[in-house]
Amino acid sequence: MRIEHIVWDWNGTLFGDSVALIEATIEAFVAAGLPAVTRERYQRHHTQPIPLFYNRLAGRELSDAEQEVLARHFQDAYVRRRDSIPLTSDAVDALRRWQGTGRTQSLLSMYPHEELLLLVDKAGIGGFFAAVDGLQGTERGYKAPHLRRQLGKLGVNPSAVLLVGDSADDAAAARECGTQFRLYHAGADALHARGHFDELRGHIVDSLTEAVEAAARPA
Repeated sequence: MRIEHIVWDWNGTLFGDSVALIEATIEAFVAAGLPAVTRERYQRHHTQPIPLFYNRLAGRELSDAEQEVLARHFQDAYVRRRDSIPLTSDAVDALRRWQGTGRTQSLLSMYPHEELLLLVDKAGIGGFFAAVDGLQGTERGYKAPHLRRQLGKLGVNPSAVLLVGDSADDAAAARECGTQFRLYHAGADALHARGHFDELRGHIVDSLTEAVEAAARPA
C-alpha cells in the first residue's frame, strides 16, 4: 500500500541528541555512585523502558530510590547539553521533501509533551506536522500505545503509515500497530549497537532523506 503519512520520532531521529543522551547517562551513573558506563556498554544494552535499561547497565535490579536518583542526575546532565543540540543534519530537508509530496506527517515522542513543543518551536519545524505528541503527565513505558493513540486521533490507516525512528522500541511499536517502519542508525553515535538491528536489515536507513525516498516509492 502507498505510504500516505509519516510518523517521525524525535530523540535520536529528527533531534540529533544521541551523543548528549549517551553522555548524560554516563554522567548520571557516576553522580549516583554506580558502576561506570562506557559508550559501548550503553549501545550494547540500550532498550526501553528506561528503568529496565538502567538495570541492565547496573547489572542488577535497582531500587525505586536509585532509579529516581539516576533520573534526576540524567535530567540535569541532559538539560545542560540540550540548548546546543541541533536537528539531525538532513532533518529539515527530509521534512520538506515529504511535505512536497502533498502527503502528511506527524511527530510522536517519548519526551515530555510541553518540553517537546518548546523544542519544536525553537527549531522552527512545527508547521510541517499534522500533530505533535509527547508524553503527558507520568506516562512512561513502551511506544506502541502512544502510537496507536496518535493514529486514532489522526484517523489514518496504519498500513499506509511509515514510522521513522531509531530504536528497537520504534520497530516493536510499528509492528504492534500495523504500520511500516524505517530505523535511522547514526553510526558510531547511535543509541543502539548496529547488531541490535541484524534481523531488520531491510528496514535500516543511514539518513532521514533515505527514509523519505523509501516512503515515496510507488507501492
